[in-house]
Amino acid sequence: MADGLREGLGCRGCGCNARQRAAAQVLLDALGSLPARATVRSTEQASRLHLALRRRTRLVGSEYLRSGWQRLRLTGWLWRQGAFELARHGDATALADPDARFDGVLSLDVLEHIPQPDLALREFARVLRPGGTLVLTVPFYEMQAGNRRIAELAGDGRVRHLGIPEFHGDPLSGGVPCFHHFGWQLLQDLRYAGFTQVDACRVQDPVHGIPQGQWVIHARR
Repeated sequence: MADGLREGLGCRGCGCNARQRAAAQVLLDALGSLPARATVRSTEQASRLHLALRRRTRLVGSEYLRSGWQRLRLTGWLWRQGAFELARHGDATALADPDARFDGVLSLDVLEHIPQPDLALREFARVLRPGGTLVLTVPFYEMQAGNRRIAELAGDGRVRHLGIPEFHGDPLSGGVPCFHHFGWQLLQDLRYAGFTQVDACRVQDPVHGIPQGQWVIHARR
């Protein structure tokens, strides 16, 4: 999946990598001509993308924060960047938001780290208004029809790997286990969760620093 071109090519202006910029492009296009009025729920807060989008939309972000110390540290980072807000804990499988609250939901490279991703997809659908848009990214295996589980939670809460352990980078903990490799079945999972129009878009824009196509999933509530 050419991680260097996906996770690199940081913008000199906003600091976002190619994957983040591709997702932001799809989101802002979907929100229409007046994104500043749109309310957006994001499953991240400790990122350059969060800083950039909060200037373009009415953005509510969060991170999965395991301790008060993590929350304090992230709040300090946000304030140093000029984003005067408090860090929020958020669990994508149980969002603390009312039904039909948002015009958009943004979730980037989170779903593969959730043992039961269908719960998160249903939560994304629940908090979206009718006609609202979901934009998400995962490491997408386009040559793979189904989804493949590569780890699971044991009864005692420990992670049980079903093959070679796979961990991905995380700005807060340094590394989190990957539970799934998603293929085209993910689009059907989104329909089961309550979404209607579901597309896998390959965003490529060399002029704006996205020389290689980046997979972005776009779904309408």
